[in-house]
Amino acid sequence: MTAADVVTLARTHAGAAVNRTWTLPIAVVCPTGRCNSRCVSCAWWATTGEREMTAHEFAGVASALQSMGTRLAVFSGGEPLLREDLWTIVRAFRHREIALHLLTSGLALKRDAANVARHFSRVIVSLDGADAEQYRSIRGVDGYAAVAAGVAAVKAKCAQTRITARVTVHRANFRDLVRLVDAALAIGVDQVSFLAADVGSGAFGPRHKETLAALPLTSDEVREFREVVEACVVDRAGEFRSGFIAESPDRLRRLPQYYAAHLGEGPFPANRCNAPSVSVVVEADGTVRPCFFHAPVGNLRHHSLKEIVSRDLAAFRAAWRPASDAICERCVCTLNLGWGPPPWS
Repeated sequence: MTAADVVTLARTHAGAAVNRTWTLPIAVVCPTGRCNSRCVSCAWWATTGEREMTAHEFAGVASALQSMGTRLAVFSGGEPLLREDLWTIVRAFRHREIALHLLTSGLALKRDAANVARHFSRVIVSLDGADAEQYRSIRGVDGYAAVAAGVAAVKAKCAQTRITARVTVHRANFRDLVRLVDAALAIGVDQVSFLAADVGSGAFGPRHKETLAALPLTSDEVREFREVVEACVVDRAGEFRSGFIAESPDRLRRLPQYYAAHLGEGPFPANRCNAPSVSVVVEADGTVRPCFFHAPVGNLRHHSLKEIVSRDLAAFRAAWRPASDAICERCVCTLNLGWGPPPWS
């Protein structure tokens, strides 16, 4: 960790202690809400993109984040690679020496491999299926081969670009945990990570009840899932030891616990998260959120990012009680920035 990293963390945590933003180290930036997948767990694919901010407006976001000491911008969506002028936006952030990570479906990685390798130090690609058929049934498009080809293309351009496969685990794929690890190994990523499907918030678009109902597990399936996890812990012990599987065995055991809690069969896994104190989410239409899951605190077309962070986000934080917040209790994707190696390094 560099001296600059220590200063960033110190200013971040000191400011959080008194509900002041002296440094905002991380931002999630969504250049578009459009998507080229049709996942069973998400409804972003229905977004038209008609109210997206311009590249000039995103450059203003980059400038505002630079003034707040932001070190990392995570480009998310939707699918960022659908944005026609994405690289203009990306250069506005890189020009200000903000490190970039990319959350992507991976379907366009091969086409954009050179630019992705040049600008993004880390890529997180959605997998979800252990083979082409399962991928198609879950993500709604025939894209398994495209993801594998995209990973290979980015690695060919820059072997140092770290690529993680992210798997959303739910009723359609929980039995295939070991096969999903093997699929991630086969396509050549550096790591695989697992998370449960969000079944309660509005973070993934206006999903229908039928869509949400297909995701949780039954009581019998929860018991089966626990056995699947234990089998994975034994069968892929080497991948846990090497860190190829991002989660520890205990962390992976939280997944069936999460689905059991939705059935009223025990508590949700305890979450530790300080996302609203160390980061902010900027959506494609200028909406600003404390994190993916909480309600908006403002919009950049009405107020500046600095105003929203110093006034509206501060007001949210003052009232926020993560230990008792229902949204935080059910959160599937937390951020807890501590004093260890920061994600931008």
